Amino acid sequence: MKFEKYTSCKWLESGVCFDNGVYGSNVKLCCYMSAPGGGNSMIFRDYHGEKIDWDKFFKIKNEYRGIQKSGSTVAGCRGCVFLENKPWLQADYIDNLLFDHFTKCNCNCSYCYTQEDKKRYNSLKTYNVFPIVKDMFEKGIIRRGGAIGFGGGEPTILPEFDKLIKLFLKNGFDDMRVPSSGIKYSPAIAEGIETGQLSVVVSIDSATRDTYKKIKQIDAFKTVCDNLKRYSKSQKRAFNVISKYIIIPGINDTKEEIDKWLQFNRENKILVLIIDIENSWLNKYRNDKPDERIIDLIRYVQQKAYEMKFVRLEICDRAKYLL
Repeated sequence: MKFEKYTSCKWLESGVCFDNGVYGSNVKLCCYMSAPGGGNSMIFRDYHGEKIDWDKFFKIKNEYRGIQKSGSTVAGCRGCVFLENKPWLQADYIDNLLFDHFTKCNCNCSYCYTQEDKKRYNSLKTYNVFPIVKDMFEKGIIRRGGAIGFGGGEPTILPEFDKLIKLFLKNGFDDMRVPSSGIKYSPAIAEGIETGQLSVVVSIDSATRDTYKKIKQIDAFKTVCDNLKRYSKSQKRAFNVISKYIIIPGINDTKEEIDKWLQFNRENKILVLIIDIENSWLNKYRNDKPDERIIDLIRYVQQKAYEMKFVRLEICDRAKYLL
């Protein structure tokens, strides 16, 4: 195998993102848009699930690779924090995939980007990726070693979701992370949890039905809790059920709510946690004096998670920014 050292990233080299969101239905290098360059480096525009010409695909990828090898940077990738200087394998393959080609959801989170036009996002047509992934396996261009992720929308309501997950499980992929509302139970997710190949992240953001309803704007708290318990019982080899809490100032920003959330997770052997802060609130107050009460609450979660012997607490970038 041939390696060359230069500045690039795993998405430029061996990644692909299937998109159907704000910027239309496209095949992109990745989903990151926060880089100074603006992100959204395209492979194919106006894509709707058609059969992919992989020779053309890798020709475009190699043009991007050539820019990086020359010492310059792909325009959309300039300033991106994921760029790193190291040896990169010189081969045409894919091992990092993000499925972000759907926006429909069975939840109604108040902080979701789709709230700007919920009716539109819930009506956007998607396409099937299973035939595309199956073709990648048949042609030998997809490899293990990277990560499989989902954006969107709610993955479990995709008609092909369970079939797609089982295809990856069958082929030995062991680094899948699925964000889910937790409202629909997925046997494929449970299977991946049991084998240790898949993690599910449920952003419950609450510990009571009333708080859940304020945030999610639907009455599904008991269903989500029950499904989290079912997923947790599938754990045999690893801690693959992850409970997420997005702090929304003025709604769920109390130690009492946090304590109940932590206790629920501990009692149900959900031992990996994620803490985050609501994005629009952070953007609104980003340049103001830091809110010490919110910072103290994040530190409170850190301390309590340690005291209660949780396996891991992940602090998202927005929360890290406050700290």
